[in-house]
Amino acid sequence: MERPFFSIVTPVSNGERYLEKTITSILNQSIKDYEYIIVDNRSSDNSKKIIEKYLSGITKFISEKDDGMYDALNKGFSNCNGKYFFWLNSDDFLKNDYVLENIKKFLMSNQNINWINCKTSFKYEKMKFSISLFPYVYPRQIIKNGFAHNCGWGFIQQESTMFSRDLFNKVGGFNKNYKMAGDFYLWKKFSEISKPYPLNLPLGVQRKWDGQMQKNLTFYYKELNKNKCIIPLLKYFRLFFSFIYFIVSKVKKL
Repeated sequence: MERPFFSIVTPVSNGERYLEKTITSILNQSIKDYEYIIVDNRSSDNSKKIIEKYLSGITKFISEKDDGMYDALNKGFSNCNGKYFFWLNSDDFLKNDYVLENIKKFLMSNQNINWINCKTSFKYEKMKFSISLFPYVYPRQIIKNGFAHNCGWGFIQQESTMFSRDLFNKVGGFNKNYKMAGDFYLWKKFSEISKPYPLNLPLGVQRKWDGQMQKNLTFYYKELNKNKCIIPLLKYFRLFFSFIYFIVSKVKKL
């Protein structure tokens, strides 16, 4: 049996509010060269009913108690066979119906690249406002030395990031002992081997809404063993640096 090009995992824990949009953004893709696995933490809301509605398009549905999101993701990816891995949280969604098609074309022509970060995109529910920027540039040493956080260079946007199965397996996946900062430590381990390639294509959109887990940065910084800053000055330099990088890149291509 031929392996799929992409493996996508969605961890769910009482995610009924936006879960259906997450699922349909994947199932509506213009190509079907992917497998899709959902790992549900025995949700007590309507998440299971929503998932069951789309079972025909879902490769595998795991419904069992987990020890946090990163435990769920390890379970999901351990069942994956695709060449490139990606996870989409139950409140996020793919930017458009051609995301996977366009990224596949790029990766097929650049098979030496095993880690990409795409355009940074947000949807602000409260303000009913969406924005999509160029991808941020993350120098390898910044990640390796632990500065890829909001009081440093800025977080690597998970929903805009994709990586190879080989890279994920080489570093041993996630450390499930972390409840919020598991992605931070995964990127650090990746940076020992590789560096992210900034790709000017859309991937996922991070939804900003009241009550989401990412707002608890105090606990996140506790897991980083760092103090939370008041003004993230270096993060704004990242914005300027990335903007100049892509202006220069475009000029070189002309």
